[in-house]
Amino acid sequence: MRGPLALLDAALEGVDVWSDRVSKALYRVAVDAALPALMLIVTLDVVLRYVFNAPLPWGRDVNGLLLLITIFSALPHAWDRGYHIRMEVFYNRLPGRARNLADVATAAAGILFFGLMGIQALRFTTYMAATGETGEDLLLPFWPFMAYMGFCSLVLAARLIGNPSGEEQIGLGAEAPRTVPDGEVQ
Repeated sequence: MRGPLALLDAALEGVDVWSDRVSKALYRVAVDAALPALMLIVTLDVVLRYVFNAPLPWGRDVNGLLLLITIFSALPHAWDRGYHIRMEVFYNRLPGRARNLADVATAAAGILFFGLMGIQALRFTTYMAATGETGEDLLLPFWPFMAYMGFCSLVLAARLIGNPSGEEQIGLGAEAPRTVPDGEVQ
């Protein structure tokens, strides 16, 4: 019989493995599909607007949706790689225990924020589907994009639970690489 801590550890390990796999797949969606499509539509719209004076009437709506997909798809992976925004000037100067506390506070705030955002987005999805909400010029329903944003937010909350330090671990028990402030030799 396994104790409660062993069960909790196994559950957290499952969340970590699942969310890591989904995070990488979402990143591929951002890099391989959404970002190239965004670049193509923006380029096409600029050329049509300034060369032929005939912009795409739905261009801004599509660009906004593709930007949303790109950002929310890449967020979980950005957390794992440490590409998220933090105040490096202060963070790098924190001693080990204070840095760990800052990581815990950041992860807790992110779990709360993105967890609640994901839940609210998924709850709002049904309302958007029922009302048939679309864009001004793009007559495409918005509810699938809201559902996608909610799903990505919940995956990020799961990554924050599975990887609270925000940096990929090299291996079990491995120490994270030390970052060196600008101008300092290691």
